[in-house]
Amino acid sequence: MLEVQIKTTLPDNCALGTLSEIMKNSIVKIEGLAKIDSNIKGLLRVKAEKVEEVMSNLPAYCEGITLSTKEAKVLIKEHTCLVALPILESGCVITNIDINGKELIWGIVCDDFAFSNLLRNLENVDFEIIYKGKPNDKDSITYREEEILKIALEKGYFDFPKKVKLEELAKFFGIAPSTLSEILRRGQKKVLEKYFKKL
Repeated sequence: MLEVQIKTTLPDNCALGTLSEIMKNSIVKIEGLAKIDSNIKGLLRVKAEKVEEVMSNLPAYCEGITLSTKEAKVLIKEHTCLVALPILESGCVITNIDINGKELIWGIVCDDFAFSNLLRNLENVDFEIIYKGKPNDKDSITYREEEILKIALEKGYFDFPKKVKLEELAKFFGIAPSTLSEILRRGQKKVLEKYFKKL
C-alpha cells in the first residue's frame, strides 16, 4: 500500500474552488468521493463558527444538513472534476484534498498497479508528486489536532504578539487550557517531524 500526495492547480469552474471561498473560515474534510459515470459526488464534513451562514450560501449543485451550531455535512451532488476523475479511474482512493489558494494537494492511497495507472491517467494534467511512501498512522495528524492547529493559526495564536490567548481558544473549543496545550504541542510536533523528514 502506498500513500501519495500530489499537487495540482485548481481546475477552472471547480466545485472545490467555489466551496473553498464559501467555507474559507471553516475546517473542511472530505468524507468520501464517488465516481458515477463521468461525474463526481462528494461528501464533506464542515466545521465553522457560523455554520448556518455557510449552509445558506451553498451553490445549487450542493445539498447540506446542519448537525449542530458548528458542524454540517455537505453533499456535492454532481460535478465533473478533471483531476478527481482520473485519480478515481486509476483505482486510487482519495483520502483528503487540501485547498491552498489556487493549489490543491490530493491525499491518495493506492497499490503499485493503481499508482502506475495514476501516472498514465494524469498525462494531460499539470501535477507534481510531493510525497510517496508507506502509510504511517503514528505520524499522522488527527482530525482534532488539525482542526485546533488551523483555528489557532487563523485566530492569531501563533502571531507575535499573540492575538488570542490559550484560555480564549480553550473556551472556544470547550476544553481545559491544559488539554488544549497538550493537543497543540502534539500536533505541532507531528507537523514539524513530517516537514523535516521531507527535507
